[in-house]
Amino acid sequence: MFDYIIVVVRDDSEVKMLERSLLREDVLLGTILVPVSESGWNGAAGNGLGTLFAIENASNALGKDLLKEVKQGNSVLIVHTAGEGTRNILARTCKNKAFVEVPKLTILGGVIKQLQDFAIPSRIMVAWGDQFLFFEEKPEDIKKCAQSTHVMLFGLRTVLTEEVASKYGIQIVKCGEGEGCKLLDFDDSRNYERVKKKLQTRGGNEVMVNLGIFTMSGVLAERMFDAFNDNLKKREGKFNSDTLWQLWISPEPEAEADYWLRERADSIKNELLRADSVAVIKSFALSNGTAWLDFGTNKSYYEGMMKILADDEVGRRFREFLGVEVSSIKNRCVVLDSVYEHAAFEKGVVKHCIISSSTAKYAQLEQACVINSKLNRIQGRRCVVYNVVDHASIEIEDCILVDVFHPNKGRIRLKMRIGEEMGAKEKWWVSRLPGNDFSLSEVADLMRSVSEDEIAETKKMFADVGETVIE
Repeated sequence: MFDYIIVVVRDDSEVKMLERSLLREDVLLGTILVPVSESGWNGAAGNGLGTLFAIENASNALGKDLLKEVKQGNSVLIVHTAGEGTRNILARTCKNKAFVEVPKLTILGGVIKQLQDFAIPSRIMVAWGDQFLFFEEKPEDIKKCAQSTHVMLFGLRTVLTEEVASKYGIQIVKCGEGEGCKLLDFDDSRNYERVKKKLQTRGGNEVMVNLGIFTMSGVLAERMFDAFNDNLKKREGKFNSDTLWQLWISPEPEAEADYWLRERADSIKNELLRADSVAVIKSFALSNGTAWLDFGTNKSYYEGMMKILADDEVGRRFREFLGVEVSSIKNRCVVLDSVYEHAAFEKGVVKHCIISSSTAKYAQLEQACVINSKLNRIQGRRCVVYNVVDHASIEIEDCILVDVFHPNKGRIRLKMRIGEEMGAKEKWWVSRLPGNDFSLSEVADLMRSVSEDEIAETKKMFADVGETVIE
């Protein structure tokens, strides 16, 4: 397990929420949890400067130098959750998509739980708070590779296609026997023709999807603090770590990179080369059996939840990880081939569904997810119903339905077709979707200053007294 876990959130209210223990002890395992807010930064920091700012804030909160702790052999996990989370409508219910729930866990809890076995002495691991990675590799193999280099990226082998190049950063690597893969090039442009040209130039070596998770040494972190000291003092500026790696690796100049970043990237790399014989950067190739579940969008959340039911190795590992089982129950409500946890449905038929922490008087559901909801009657297929309180009747198909609870506006119901978030953002984020009284951006603004206690109290009021007229 890690010695320290830093969770980067948007504001102080989310810090207080985590300090009140949103995370279970069987997830933390005694690790020191340090939630920190990114709100003190002027504008967006990116996960490059955002990581440095998180270390600085966590050190201040603990009253100790975390870089010194890492250099003395301690391990640190940093989980970034501070993004807006616009493409997952469920995030509107709790303001942060990392706090969205799957059966028995929040997504954040799952991210931490999955990585606890892979803590690496003298290294900082940086991860995103919206994806699960179920490794097949032995922890000692990952640790050995990470300790042989200042930066270790993670990659999944793939075949280069237009779809893959448009979605992910791409690593071009040469993997042989030994510790990790040599990075020949790195491209985060999402441009298929550009990546294809680089691959041909490098002689057709292996291609891997960059997973965005990485480890770094305390020595590198110190060099980065020195290089970006002015930004940290002013609390302004932005860069993503992938841009830094690309400047290190790619033989072709990165025209999009600002001069100030290129200059600092070169300085950091040269200092690392002079410091010791440890490699500057490598990649670790995860096996084809690695299960990668991304919850960042409506579509990926639904598809990820449905994988819990899959009759394959991914489904088995996912169920074991969550501690759930697929079962069939024949009572007044017939449950067939479903996960049915902390649920009480009185009548109906539920087939191939995920039902968690929910009640209903009558349900007719197939390939549906119902989470944290109190319902009267519902009929639905291929849908997600999340945080909904309804005393009437719901019919839904191919959509996500959520209730957001605001202390003044009351219950705000939002409905969105699964996959609609992949289209032009102005059509689903800024504009009001059909049947919705608010746009998603309006809801995000409304909820910004609302506390978790206010959300819970408002939801309880609606659950207890039924329909209320909303102004």
